[in-house]
Amino acid sequence: MWKKFKPMQKDIAKELRNYVGALGIFVVVIGLLFFLSFHQIPTENKDLFVSIVGVISGSLSVILFTIIGRNPNEVQELKNTNEKLSGQVHQLIRQKDELEGMLIEMQKEIVDKLSIAGIYFELKNKKKEEK
Repeated sequence: MWKKFKPMQKDIAKELRNYVGALGIFVVVIGLLFFLSFHQIPTENKDLFVSIVGVISGSLSVILFTIIGRNPNEVQELKNTNEKLSGQVHQLIRQKDELEGMLIEMQKEIVDKLSIAGIYFELKNKKKEEK
């Protein structure tokens, strides 16, 4: 019974870790912006600080994707799975249409055969016979 719950707990732990990591990076970037708004960078350290901030800003998207658990291979695998399932859906729709066509043909044959036998069928009204 516990084996059923372990994958769910792993998924929840991964999502929680991803959100906490993303929040941590967001707080660091906001903190850096507040620091820059209140303090002036000395001219001798300005180039170094600008380089560090540029690297952090440039790699922010890669860091966020890593933290939130998005993997390009995972995305490609999901696209492949989606295409495969889409193909299966189209195949099932085609089979359903074929079955509907077969059912319509069978209904037409039944109606034709009943109409041939219907020539000899006579509907009698019991109320008229009683009078």
